[in-house]
Amino acid sequence: MTALEQENKALKEEIFLLKAELAQLKKLIFGAKRERFISEGNSNQGLLFEAEAVEAEPEEEVEVVSKKKKKKKAHLPFQRNTFPASLRREKDVIEPIGVDIGKLAKIGEDITELLAYVPADLYVKQIIRPRYVNKADEDQGVAQANIPARLIPKGMVDESLVAQIIVEKILFHTPVHRFRKKLKQAGVGFISENNLHNWLHTGAHSLLPLYHLLHQDLLAQPYNQVDETRIAVLSKNKPGATHRGYFWVLYNPELNAAFFQYDSRRSTPAGQSILGGFSGILQADGYSVYETVEIKQNVHLIHCMAHARRKFVEAQNTDPPRANYFLEQAQKLYRIERQAREEKMDYAQRLQLRQQKAVPILEELGIWLKEQYTTAGLLPTSPIGKAIAYTLKRWEGLCAYAHDGQLEIDNNLVENTIRPVALGRKNFLFAGSDEAAQNLACLYSIIGTCDKWELNAHRYLTWLLRQVATKKATPEAIKWLPHRMDEELLNTFRD
Repeated sequence: MTALEQENKALKEEIFLLKAELAQLKKLIFGAKRERFISEGNSNQGLLFEAEAVEAEPEEEVEVVSKKKKKKKAHLPFQRNTFPASLRREKDVIEPIGVDIGKLAKIGEDITELLAYVPADLYVKQIIRPRYVNKADEDQGVAQANIPARLIPKGMVDESLVAQIIVEKILFHTPVHRFRKKLKQAGVGFISENNLHNWLHTGAHSLLPLYHLLHQDLLAQPYNQVDETRIAVLSKNKPGATHRGYFWVLYNPELNAAFFQYDSRRSTPAGQSILGGFSGILQADGYSVYETVEIKQNVHLIHCMAHARRKFVEAQNTDPPRANYFLEQAQKLYRIERQAREEKMDYAQRLQLRQQKAVPILEELGIWLKEQYTTAGLLPTSPIGKAIAYTLKRWEGLCAYAHDGQLEIDNNLVENTIRPVALGRKNFLFAGSDEAAQNLACLYSIIGTCDKWELNAHRYLTWLLRQVATKKATPEAIKWLPHRMDEELLNTFRD
């Protein structure tokens, strides 16, 4: 091949890669954000604004179809929504006008229920401690009960209000300054934003013993998922400037519990810090830190099918045949997982189903990936080349789930756990310091686990803050957390 031909080939490859990059940027800016894949067998679904118009059917066929009798849909009985019995009822009895009801006999009544709303109900809780003295023997002194232990001993705030500040910020993503406006609207305008911040961080500090117990509990499990996400943090040296920190997150599907840890770095030491002495199966994306941790610690690393699938979604515009083939096979694998969920299979049943249906698909897909990787003309730097290389390198870890019923096919559970952080970033924007970011990590862990168990967050957190204010958090305090709590006590925090 002459020098001119080599240059021509190199330029064509560069043009191809630039076009692929441009297509990807256009998709990020203008395209749909979803990654849903519609196979060719159902290619007309969902393409109202994306595909060309489908050709009209021949008139003869239309007439035949029109003659067929349409099946009547069965009418389901109308069911009116009912409000929970736990909600307070206020009765408003309306008597008929112009009628002397004293001369009439009541034969029944119609009740119409409407959902009404009253803004936040603030009230003043008075702790009254009477003082007594024995007049016959005043030397005995004054008898008076001790004031109960409180989360903030000298503060004029109850644990229930501290709980609401935390719930507003962590669960509902409300910045503290907005919550202060709510208090002002309710008639309490003298509480400063600084006071609210102090109360929030005091609440976080009081929960640290439980936070550490949660961490140790997850590290003792045989299988965890891990991920990380960014958080902006104000810098000490440059007023007004921020630096990028990270929340590292462990999630245990068996316990349905989450643990967040803040670190200013996105590096191997940070990954090792959250994993501590963990020595089980760790499911993660393809970030190299986890691969390093696997080597340095006794960890068996497996991978996430959703991340591999995402690479092929990105390659659809440049190499539809190969990208669509992989996506079709992945779709079959996820259909198997959906069947296991819908039929509520246990680990043994799920393993048996995967062995029967998923393993053959994975074996064929592995052979296909190797064939494509060695195919002449596949550009390693093209989107499809990167997708195949990424997947093939991690193929053993991607297939591991099919040989253990406890494992998940992907990391979506931990990704869903960190989603509230992304919503919080859009509202409160940044943490005030590294210490404040670690306090947020503690609160995200407690509230995140509470939310996973579908508890009333305010009711549960009020109880928990009173527990830590009045009792010492020994190792037995792990039973205060939802995933270890007695079922009867747990149900008291459910609506």
